[in-house]
Amino acid sequence: MKTRDIVFYSEGDKIVGTMYLPDDYKDGEKRPCVIPNSGWTGLNMVYPALFARALVKQGFVCIGFDYRGFKPSEGTEKYTTLEREVEDVCAAVNFAKAQPEVDADRIGLIGWGVGGAVCVEATAREQAVKAVATLNSFVDGVRWMRMGMGNDKYHKMLRALEQDKIKRATTGDLVLRHPYEFYPNIEESGDFYVDSTLKKLNGGVSEKANENSGEEFPTPMSSVYAESFLRFNIEATLPKIAPRAVFVGHGKYNELHDRIEADEAYRLANEPKELYFVEGKHNEWMFDEDPKFQGLADALGAFFKKYL
Repeated sequence: MKTRDIVFYSEGDKIVGTMYLPDDYKDGEKRPCVIPNSGWTGLNMVYPALFARALVKQGFVCIGFDYRGFKPSEGTEKYTTLEREVEDVCAAVNFAKAQPEVDADRIGLIGWGVGGAVCVEATAREQAVKAVATLNSFVDGVRWMRMGMGNDKYHKMLRALEQDKIKRATTGDLVLRHPYEFYPNIEESGDFYVDSTLKKLNGGVSEKANENSGEEFPTPMSSVYAESFLRFNIEATLPKIAPRAVFVGHGKYNELHDRIEADEAYRLANEPKELYFVEGKHNEWMFDEDPKFQGLADALGAFFKKYL
């Protein structure tokens, strides 16, 4: 796999990323491009790079990046929302259209976790996107959070977020919280993600997510992000994407994002659409060599070859 560093801009802020190219890519070629996008606390070095490694083997050009608020990209540090991430993904699509390696008529998106809902919204906005894959994501943010938290924890969170909004408005304080404080059922995924995924990528040290950032991981973020979960609902968006294709992938036993979110996404999307279940939970199988991930990567490759 060949790589080159890239920089593009979202609402005036610099975004730092990587273009991933197949080993057999030759100058002057224009290839279909897939842009894999992170979920919550996701970084280019983790899941976008993972999907890129799998898809460049199948002939695609890929682009991965860090959302604004996550170093080395710019933006207000420790601050992002799903709506801002939609802007970042749209900027990545428009950047891709201008690249010499990319066929601007064949661009697809992958969104992991909450990034799946983000990519559905970006697809509805950007006609250049011909196919989108939403993986282990959600449709209705309120339903997802309430089901995952239970009523008591959910209403406690609402009261805390209300106080956070007042504090931000009256003091300018971003109100930083542990990123998993207001995330449903994070016990299934959070410790595994840090201890297994990042530790493996960083030579056994999980405290630093990115040498360029110098940040502890997971770094505290403004609670405005959790507020955006509650605002986000793609029920009305999914049917509008057709005739562009939708791939819905989900862990069959996922407790972090309940399976109902995948079933609803597939029900709401119009044809062409595909539904793929992994025999696993959320991310315990998200490694290059895991057969479950390899099966998902093959299904994604076939999907994008068909519709790009």
